Amino acid sequence: MLFDSDVALLGTGAASLIAAIHLLAEGKSVVLLNPDWDFFLEDSELPFDPLFSFDRKNVKGIDALRLRRSSIDLALRELRPGFPGAVESWNDVPTQGFQDHSAPFVRARSRLWANNKGLGRLEDLYVLASDAGHTPQILEGLQVSKRFPGAPFVSDSNNDGLRGLWIPKLYDVDVTRYRNGLLEFVRERSKNIVCNATQIELVPDGVRFFSQGKLHTAKIRDGLLVFWTPRLTQWVLNQARHLETTPILPKGVRLWEQWSLISRSTIHPGVIGVYGDCMVWAEIEGSPDGKSPLNHIALLRAGPLINTNLEPRETLLFNSDSFNTLETFIYNFLKWEKITIRGVKSRAIFEWNSDGSQISWSLAKNQIKAKVVMGSDGPLADVVRIAQQSCKELS
Repeated sequence: MLFDSDVALLGTGAASLIAAIHLLAEGKSVVLLNPDWDFFLEDSELPFDPLFSFDRKNVKGIDALRLRRSSIDLALRELRPGFPGAVESWNDVPTQGFQDHSAPFVRARSRLWANNKGLGRLEDLYVLASDAGHTPQILEGLQVSKRFPGAPFVSDSNNDGLRGLWIPKLYDVDVTRYRNGLLEFVRERSKNIVCNATQIELVPDGVRFFSQGKLHTAKIRDGLLVFWTPRLTQWVLNQARHLETTPILPKGVRLWEQWSLISRSTIHPGVIGVYGDCMVWAEIEGSPDGKSPLNHIALLRAGPLINTNLEPRETLLFNSDSFNTLETFIYNFLKWEKITIRGVKSRAIFEWNSDGSQISWSLAKNQIKAKVVMGSDGPLADVVRIAQQSCKELS
């Protein structure tokens, strides 16, 4: 197969696919290299910005910009132009007219932070949310427990000292549907998608790689975009060292644990609850039909921040801290009598010191034009925005 193309893309997830769609629309040819067998094996995109910060040290802080980007209107503006089909929305109020219920949905869910330590930092978040154009509310006692997903509070005695901050209509998105739609579209329009590409290296006029036991060389006219996620860390750092380029490094890799549980009570689909290191929400795709009770709950827990040079799989997850936190949250806060676990998976996401004004850095010297794109993992709407900007930087 002839792999010569205008642009080479190296990545493991949605960012490289969004870039491919953007470049194909401009009439350019692309070769897309993925070191994994499965295109979404790394699973490095999140349905929303977790916005953890106030109950945990070393998690990047919330600011007004992040809160503005979490609005459903902005998320729809980011996600719709790059998707080859309908992206629907849901926000508690039934939408009039036709909707494609198999399309990816962007949902407007309220975010509820709860704690037993008084208002304190929740007041700071209240001010930030107001500055970002949201309409936050301070809640107390039963107002908090009645709205928190999966919490069967029934008396005031269970709510002594409970405080909460309510921010309405922050977005979350069907990541799986969105990514699969991108991949199907790119596969229909480009034959140059290579999974399990190994020994990838830059050569003066392109890239060289192994695929299916054969060595291939692709001549590249415009350049290479590398969408840096934890899976590509060793390759990126080795290339930078070989080419004597100084890379822009992230603070580290944040490990996340995502649990799928069965709730003891029916869950309101329009609320995402945060307590300590744990975030919970109704686990659904599309829009809720309003008929079937929802009792599957997703729980996302912030794990440790590890060194960029470490492979995430080399760091132990789901240790005693994981189960202690889970038990405290489930038994002491939600007041469940037992835990029923449907599944669990780990994720690794970069955290950056950058303010977002710089999204890439140059990799190659005296060779083809090559850039390493930061922010290629994390909240899906941010990944899409950065992938589209990176194509403009290459031209």
